[in-house]
Amino acid sequence: MNEELGKWNRLIKRQDELYHKCARRSGLTDAQFWVLYAVCEEEQLLCQNTFCENWCYSKQTVSTAVSGLEKTGLIQLSYAKGSKKQKDITLTKDGEIFCDKYIRSLQAAEEKVLKSLSKNERDAFFNTLESLQVRLENELL
Repeated sequence: MNEELGKWNRLIKRQDELYHKCARRSGLTDAQFWVLYAVCEEEQLLCQNTFCENWCYSKQTVSTAVSGLEKTGLIQLSYAKGSKKQKDITLTKDGEIFCDKYIRSLQAAEEKVLKSLSKNERDAFFNTLESLQVRLENELL
């Protein structure tokens, strides 16, 4: 069993490292990279709080990442409709160009890889991954 645990954790770490290298190649921190990734994935306004909840980042980490992205001119913030606290993140023109080069190209590669699997393989993969995640959370939390 220890061999399988090691393999599982090395695979997770290997994937994390791959995305970390993508973030570094683009000149971003990991958190900044994932904020832009999520904005591109949503293709609509993304609220900072929603990002924190969906991507398991602390508000402080996201606030720092967003502040850096705003300073570089890749994103702009605006108050969410009906809110004086929650802010939506949108890409600027420079942000769109940046994301085309670094984020959307990665998403296209991910999509290509997923499409290389059959529908049954994709379903089995996601079902297994989700099952492992839920079971691990139940054991640890």
